[in-house]
Amino acid sequence: MKNIIKGTILLLIMLMISCGKSDQQRVDNFLDDYEQVVEKWESKIADGEFTDEDSDEMNKIIEEMGDNAKELQNVTKWTKKQQERYAKLSERIMDAIFKSMNIPGGFSY
Repeated sequence: MKNIIKGTILLLIMLMISCGKSDQQRVDNFLDDYEQVVEKWESKIADGEFTDEDSDEMNKIIEEMGDNAKELQNVTKWTKKQQERYAKLSERIMDAIFKSMNIPGGFSY
C-alpha cells in the first residue's frame, strides 16, 4: 500500500512539473507567433505597401493577440524574460503603427 501511495505522489509531482513547463511553452509559442506578426507589419510598413485594408487587418490581429495574452496571463505566471519580450514586441508594433500614421517620435513605455 505504501508503494502505491508513494507512486501516486510521485506521479502527481511529475504531472504538476510537466504542466508548468507546458504552460511556459504555450507562452513561448504565443510570443513566437506575436513576433512573426510584428515582423510582418514592420516589413509592410517599411516597404510602403501599407493600405487602409492592411490597417484594419493589423488592428484585428493585434486585438486578438492582446486577448490571447490576457488569457495566457490568467493561466500561468510569465517569467520575467517572457514579460520583457512581450513588452518589447508591443513597443515594436506600436512604433510600426505610429510610422504607418506618419507620427514622429515612435512609442516608448
